Amino acid sequence: MFCIVRHAENPQLFGIEFIKGQTRTYSSTDRDSLLATLVDGIRAAGNRDIHVKMFPTKRGYRLGPFTLPVDEEVESQHLKFLQISPGGMTFSEVVQRFNSNISYSGLLHAVTQDRLFAENKERLINSALLALVERDTDLDVSHPEDIEAQFQALRRLVASKAGFAAFTAVPGLREKIGSRVVKALTKNNDAITYAVLDMLGALMQPMHDDYDLRQEQSNKASLMSSKKFMEGLLEVFATHVERGSGALIISATLDFLTFALCAPYSETTDGTFFDELLEMVAVRGRIIFRLFQHPSMAIVKGAGLVMKALIEEGEEDVATRMQDLALSEGALPKHLHISLYTQSQDSRVLTNRCAINQTIQLKSCSFYNGIECLLLQSIESDSSRAVGDRQRGGHAAAASLHPLRPAAVPRIDRRGPRTRHRQNPPKRQPPVGRGRCSSAATYSQR
Repeated sequence: MFCIVRHAENPQLFGIEFIKGQTRTYSSTDRDSLLATLVDGIRAAGNRDIHVKMFPTKRGYRLGPFTLPVDEEVESQHLKFLQISPGGMTFSEVVQRFNSNISYSGLLHAVTQDRLFAENKERLINSALLALVERDTDLDVSHPEDIEAQFQALRRLVASKAGFAAFTAVPGLREKIGSRVVKALTKNNDAITYAVLDMLGALMQPMHDDYDLRQEQSNKASLMSSKKFMEGLLEVFATHVERGSGALIISATLDFLTFALCAPYSETTDGTFFDELLEMVAVRGRIIFRLFQHPSMAIVKGAGLVMKALIEEGEEDVATRMQDLALSEGALPKHLHISLYTQSQDSRVLTNRCAINQTIQLKSCSFYNGIECLLLQSIESDSSRAVGDRQRGGHAAAASLHPLRPAAVPRIDRRGPRTRHRQNPPKRQPPVGRGRCSSAATYSQR
């Protein structure tokens, strides 16, 4: 697959473009939830170039077949076109041609070759980034398709090693990207918001090989340093969860939170920013529990990873608050039912059960009071139809001898040592699929 077209004029229509030229169109009453699961599964299968856009690709813009990557000269020329547009071409057309020729996973020829008269790729990428963010385009009057294309072009540039490092190395680039991000989020357009969040995810977690962990730590610190900015992202996230819309936006936000809070990615997150973001997410714990009922399995697993981080890394009061919400929102009984009664040999179902089993262990650890109240309430509700007040009193008297509540049970701290404060985090292998765990192989690796 080359890309997924999420049609803007029809809320149920989407198309899949293949590299061999075929385009298949489908319709779904819950389109975004389906696309969130589809994108997550395709990336986990190894296709890092899959992406979602508003309008079909103009295949005539590509200088070569889609089945083969373009050569180094084509990439260099399109990087130069971003700086100086050729005669007769608008900047919008230049960006569309750039996106048609450059892979979504980043530039293939992004490192300067060790030969005579070799072109400096790092300088060329940095100049293209500055030209793209400094372009005098008014986002208030620009067409949504053009704004989405600009952020997808930024995503392609920062996915390369030079572009990833330029975010903090080039003076003024971080502020200019941040300004464009804030303006784009005020458009309240789902396609633009998703493109922005996907680009921010590429700045949080490197999408290239042979990356530097110190550079990743620096990028995370730069993005998470503004508490107001993080609050704005979480507000957009909470709004879509409460409305039951924007599954792609929810999935991209969960990716962002996964890269910031969940192991092994949290090893490069500064401790101060980690605690601030953890507390901001804990305040919206009820929103996270709502996602466990979401029809998209990718979102359910992403919410489980974030909840696991909240219980393991949060303070004792945060863990207790999450355990209370697990009962009040019905997440613990639902997960217990899935864990005990789901019978399938499908690897995807087994992966989900494995994640749910870990979540149940965290939710029920030293939480005898809540579980006992839940069970006793269920027993009383069933027995009240057949017995009177005397029998119910017997249940209440037997509560003190209930086997689920041993006397003086100490709280077991299973959170383990926190590793996010390391100054020199260990070298880790790049994750499979660059997304959340969407297959048994990816989950076991993490």
